[in-house]
Amino acid sequence: MALAFCGVVAMAGCVAHPPPEGLSSVRFGAVTLPQGVARSNHDLGQDFLDLTFALESGETLKTILRYETPVRVYMGSPALAPYAPDLAALLKRIRVEAGVDIATTDDPASAQIRIEAVPAAEIARIFPTAACFIVPGETSWADFMRDRDSEQVRWSQQTTLQRAAIFLPPDTTPQDLRDCLNEEVTQALGPANDLYRLPDTIWNDDNFHGMATPFDMLMLRTLYQPEFHSGMTRAEVAARLGKVLDRVNPAGRGLPRTDRAPESKAFATALETALDRGASHERRLGAAQLAAQIAAEMRPVDHRLGVALLTLGRLSLRQDPAAAAQDFSDAYDLFSRQLGPKDVRTAQAGVHLAALAVGTGQYDLAIQLANRHIPVAEKAQNAILIAGLLSVKAEAQSALGQADAARETRLDSLRWARYGFGDTDGALAREQAQLAALQHLEQK
Repeated sequence: MALAFCGVVAMAGCVAHPPPEGLSSVRFGAVTLPQGVARSNHDLGQDFLDLTFALESGETLKTILRYETPVRVYMGSPALAPYAPDLAALLKRIRVEAGVDIATTDDPASAQIRIEAVPAAEIARIFPTAACFIVPGETSWADFMRDRDSEQVRWSQQTTLQRAAIFLPPDTTPQDLRDCLNEEVTQALGPANDLYRLPDTIWNDDNFHGMATPFDMLMLRTLYQPEFHSGMTRAEVAARLGKVLDRVNPAGRGLPRTDRAPESKAFATALETALDRGASHERRLGAAQLAAQIAAEMRPVDHRLGVALLTLGRLSLRQDPAAAAQDFSDAYDLFSRQLGPKDVRTAQAGVHLAALAVGTGQYDLAIQLANRHIPVAEKAQNAILIAGLLSVKAEAQSALGQADAARETRLDSLRWARYGFGDTDGALAREQAQLAALQHLEQK
């Protein structure tokens, strides 16, 4: 088929080529999500304190940080102009869902947050594992490079938020840049920590969520309530937090606490090594095994075990496909039980099971799984996941002799794949090759 891309039957050497004009023109529309989180406000209070008074580095903040004035955002780099609608949609969500006075401005001098385009290679030179990042107290890349060894660019040196710079790589995929916008703009407002133990937030470095969630908006809404202001200590915030959360999150009022395993630095280090494309395959595989072991020993076991199993399965697929299939199945079962069938992590495991179903000739099951999880991927605005599910569905339709349906599904998959992967470094081909390996499992 002339318009076919390196589909699910592609092998590792397949190279993705730019599609015909117009096929990559997809864009996620603006949304407003319901407010509130149906979890105990006692638990949410602990989450709030951990997000606003601690950092990934292990540092703690003496006082809470937020803006005490309306927040204006300037994104002047011409290379970022195509993402102006994405920024506008995000800021509208923050205004409506979190109640924060935030908007764009054309005047850089009046902006509290400035967003600047910086090539990915430059960002990697400073922070090799970061796709994008925020610097408090700065306004430009040039100023940051001048000041980066000084104390003033540290979160722990701020007494209030007055300005911040966000650096985004214009030479990445639309999905990556849009995800960066969601994470960095929301964190620039105050919750600077990332926590692997939280399942429903973009402030989690496992990167399953690419858009700000209702949990994130609740944390921002709580932070910007009149009871709080910059300079308050953890004890002062904690003393007011219960009443504030009961007011802004009635869905969590009166719900009992739940047992939760704490954050684990050992798990974080192991998972990050497993996800590091710069590390050797052997080292990554060993780290994934360690992450799974650590997560399995947590009490209670939570979504982190599923994340580790999914990572382990992807890394061991070539060498031990049967073990990988079991890891994918176990991850899917865990996510389904703990997070539900409509969670994005369940859908991520689901695409692997759907590909396995194609590989073992269970075409109807593959289509059923794809249809179950495509709406979840669309709601999560995850183009990569949408493309993967559509790609597997198309292969199953083709195997069942549904040629016309398969052709349309493949074209839809291509549109989302171009948005999610681009074709600059073979990422699309790598992802499709992995799906192919799953679907050819019965040949191994």
